[in-house]
Amino acid sequence: MSGSTSTLAISASELLQQPKLDVAAWAGEKLTPAIFDVLGHFLLSHRSPHTRMAYARDVLEFLVFAEDSGRKIKFIAEVTEILLLQWKDALSRKHTRFDESRRRVANASVARKLCTLSSFLDFAVKRDLLPENPMEHVSRPRVRRESHAAVLNEEELARILRTAREHANSCASAITSEKNPALARRAWVKAETEWCLLVLLFTVGMRVSEICQLKLQDVKQDGDLTRLSLLTKGSRKHEPLIHPDAARILADHIARFRAGAAFTEPVFIASQSTGGKILPLHRSTVFRMVRDAAKRAGIERPFSPHGCRATLATQLHLAEIPVVEIQSLLNHAQVTTTQLYLHRVDDLRESAALKLPWSQKGQSFQKE
Repeated sequence: MSGSTSTLAISASELLQQPKLDVAAWAGEKLTPAIFDVLGHFLLSHRSPHTRMAYARDVLEFLVFAEDSGRKIKFIAEVTEILLLQWKDALSRKHTRFDESRRRVANASVARKLCTLSSFLDFAVKRDLLPENPMEHVSRPRVRRESHAAVLNEEELARILRTAREHANSCASAITSEKNPALARRAWVKAETEWCLLVLLFTVGMRVSEICQLKLQDVKQDGDLTRLSLLTKGSRKHEPLIHPDAARILADHIARFRAGAAFTEPVFIASQSTGGKILPLHRSTVFRMVRDAAKRAGIERPFSPHGCRATLATQLHLAEIPVVEIQSLLNHAQVTTTQLYLHRVDDLRESAALKLPWSQKGQSFQKE
């Protein structure tokens, strides 16, 4: 890591650890043109901590690029169109990646980072720190609007859930036979947590942040049904009913591992706490559990929690559930966001090339 990267990383940490300011108090103040003053106010103009962190990473990546190129930016006016073009070129080379059909699939990463910089610079324009946004004349990669998250088919979905349950049962059996029962019990708790997480991810389509933030008081009975009270992306409230089987598995997990805990404590906790303090499960742990479960089920392609969400949307779409109902479950603000998950399914359904008469009759293109 270069010295500049280290310095900027410290600056980012300081920015994100600032106490929450009264937006009304600072919104009318005259900002200085210092780059980190502008960046700090830009980040604090967004409510979600995850949005702040994502935007901070993108802007700081640009500042690192500038500094490593010998042009350390101290003031917002030093962000020029030529520097943005050079960064775009560097990003395009860095993110070059292709799928099995040799189609480029990383344009979305480049477009997202450029979009972040454009929003940051628009913020500066609105605060009269720049006469115009230098990003206006920088073209962005064309991105096909569909989700690139890996999606499991019905057989793979059944397999990953089956192997996760079998793994938990195996870990439970090992407690009495292992020489170190305490270590074996920790492995069992982890396997049971993984199992419960997968069920919620595949049946409710929860985001990782929602899993990690879920508290015992957020699991509510609604008659004979169970409802989750979630604070979702964009700080929107979402209270989906969950499938009775998922509710039973979640209730069993709580009774087994969280009995007696305060209602304000998290449902899923880290295996180790700091100084006796109960810590919620970390995002990276959820990603690792989903990845390991997929590998254990023989799914070789990369798979993530977002893939669980995309799989749920796809399976519901294949079952001809209305898109608006899928949108409601996934809590998308716009139905167009939901449709990103479904384009791949519709392409397969509508492709005339896949409906060739001789193909349907089992005839082959291969030579005899």
